[in-house]
Amino acid sequence: MFNKFIQKASDLVTSQEQTRAGFLSIALEKNRVSDPYVKNALAFRSMVADTRGPEDFLHLPAVRPFVLTAAGLSEKSMKYLDDADQTAAIRELIEKFLKPAGRDYIDETIYRYLLIKGDAVGGTMRNRIGALGEEKLIRAILSAMHVSAVTYDWMANIPSYPWSPMQADDMDIEKNLKALHWRTDRGDRVLGLNLNIPIVRKNVDLCLFACDMNQYNKGKIVKTTDKILMLGELKGGIDPAGADEHWKTANTALGRIRASFSSAGCEIQTSFVGAAIEHAMAEEIFTQLQNGMLSNAANLTDSDQLTEYCSWILSI
Repeated sequence: MFNKFIQKASDLVTSQEQTRAGFLSIALEKNRVSDPYVKNALAFRSMVADTRGPEDFLHLPAVRPFVLTAAGLSEKSMKYLDDADQTAAIRELIEKFLKPAGRDYIDETIYRYLLIKGDAVGGTMRNRIGALGEEKLIRAILSAMHVSAVTYDWMANIPSYPWSPMQADDMDIEKNLKALHWRTDRGDRVLGLNLNIPIVRKNVDLCLFACDMNQYNKGKIVKTTDKILMLGELKGGIDPAGADEHWKTANTALGRIRASFSSAGCEIQTSFVGAAIEHAMAEEIFTQLQNGMLSNAANLTDSDQLTEYCSWILSI
């Protein structure tokens, strides 16, 4: 059986409680990401507490970057604007928005700064949502290894870093992990994340290789097709509204993977892990599991399915 905790299609469906927990987790992460900007605003308030009006900002170099952001200028735009342009932007902010605010000019500046930085938080969160799913999967794999006393080595996502051996305290390594190595009675295994597979000509989320740390060679093993054992797609978004679209994208990618390897005369196992799984896509996933098109699958929000999926990876 592909996953003993998936006996029917409905087992794959993300429950309302799991969706709620996912959104709460994202909300907490959003607060963590935005907290530095709030701290910046508090620091700004203290630094300009003695000013008598917004015109004073023009003579305080220490707060100039903050005020420029409040004026709507991004870090990218600063590269194309000289000091005169930047000063003109601050003057326009003062005349059109800060002076009309009267005695609340400091608060008005802070509100506008936070409004601009809200876009940055949104962009960061779009990246973080995917990363959170990946981190959850990696932590589940590490936990399965600890329970089974499997020793591992890991590589950080900075290319110059060497492999690091397993440590008793491996807290938070999932935030920086790029590849994971372990040994089985069938040989060495390396799980690489987010690698461009030449035969597929696309980036793949989960890539399992039959190789040791030297053969992995910082990901260059992707060129050796017969060393690739399993390729999988991971979709960590929890929003039900985007679930079907995420599955369509993943399903197309998995189909391309199977077709590419079939044309090359190579066998490949494929898998799918998703956080938001609705009824229609659950039926499709379950059918593919039953007919062997998909080798395994799991709902990222179901700890039993996820643990079973991780144990399967370790058994390949």
